[in-house]
Amino acid sequence: MSIYEYKEGDHKAGFTGWRVAVLVGDKYRQKYFNARGISKKTELDALEKQAKQINAEWNFERKLISNEKTLECKEVRNFASSIFNTGVSGIKMKFRIDTKFRAGETRKYYAPIFVVAGSTNNKRFFKVFSILTMGYDWAWMNAVQFYAEQKNMNHFSHLLERKPPVEKFIIIRRFVNSQGHDIPIKRLPDELEEYKSKELD
Repeated sequence: MSIYEYKEGDHKAGFTGWRVAVLVGDKYRQKYFNARGISKKTELDALEKQAKQINAEWNFERKLISNEKTLECKEVRNFASSIFNTGVSGIKMKFRIDTKFRAGETRKYYAPIFVVAGSTNNKRFFKVFSILTMGYDWAWMNAVQFYAEQKNMNHFSHLLERKPPVEKFIIIRRFVNSQGHDIPIKRLPDELEEYKSKELD
């Protein structure tokens, strides 16, 4: 367990709230979420949610680093493929890369997307859903609906429930940038606005 809740009297220093502590790679990360003086349940719930989001992000990153260390060079491609998985076969989460020639130079533009691809009865299908244009939740719903239609599925609520956390795009951006790209942090989904503002400070 890497997230700890402290109630009144639990901590020798009088701290109440949540502490997130995760070993990511060879670095120990720790962050406190102080609830002292907060009495409203909505504010406490919001603070706990922040702690859980950080915990989920750090643990996801920890798992990726752990997996990466066990991979041989020949497995890098498979590892890259797993990063883009959403939990629904046929739907990937990626950054679209558009290369354009402007003002006498080549420029690359990036956008987070869901990519739906596959085949049914030997007929291939492919469609891209822009997260910046549609919003994360709406893009996911449309991607799943399109996939279900192509697969002739009448019920697909179980697929909608597999929606990956939007924070995964933070990891995807880092990975893609490690492969030689330079995706600006502002190109992350709008749902990560709080994370983007902190990183830009």
